Order: sequence, then C-alpha cells, then structure tokens
Amino acid sequence: MLRPPLRQIVHRAAHWRCPHCGQGRLFRGIFRMFPRCPECGLSYFPEQGYYLGAMIVNYAATTAVVVTIFLLSLLFPDFTTLSTNSKVFLWMVFAVAVSLLFVRHAYSFWLGIDFWIKPRQPDLPAKE
Repeated sequence: MLRPPLRQIVHRAAHWRCPHCGQGRLFRGIFRMFPRCPECGLSYFPEQGYYLGAMIVNYAATTAVVVTIFLLSLLFPDFTTLSTNSKVFLWMVFAVAVSLLFVRHAYSFWLGIDFWIKPRQPDLPAKE
C-alpha cells in the first residue's frame, strides 16, 4: 500500500477523522473511540496497548504547557493574593484540564502518524 501524503494525514488527524478514508469519525463520545472506522472498517486498535505512546505525548504536551505558563506567571509575583495552597490547587486543576483537552488530539495524531509510517488496509468492510 502506498504511503499517503503527510499533509493529508495531519489534516485528517486535526479533524479527528480516519487516517485511511478521511470520512469516518474517530470518537463516538467525548473520550470514547469507535473500535473501527464506521466508513471503511479500519481498526483504530490494531494491538493491545496501542495508545500508550499517545498517553506519553499527551503527558509531555501538558507538562510543556503547564511549566511554560507557570514560568511566565513568575514574572508577575504580586498578581494574586491567593495562599500557596490555593495556588497549588489551581495549578493542579489547570494541569488536569489541559490534559483532558489534549486527549483527543494526542490519540488522533498518534493514530495518524502511525498510519503514515506503516499504512494498512481495513480489516473488514464497514458498509455493505
């Protein structure tokens, strides 16, 4: 199978679409993925533990965003009069929120880049 252009894969991943056909949605709920593409039948879970790398990417992106914003906030030490405990709590809430916002993107880009590196055919036809 020919490797699709990287630009096309990134575009499909950014729109949470199947990397093979570009039509099928990846997610059926907020965080729940379809097991395979509803249009072409491509498996979104080719092996057990497949999305471990996406979780690591999500963690790294979240850490980068939170640490960057934290370091920038140090430039304004008198910006707030909250206690240290309140600040720590707010940073933890912010980190969890950023991580949850990145989950779909991390999974989508992980699937897309993996498909670009080693393209595969759908296992079963989805529509008859």
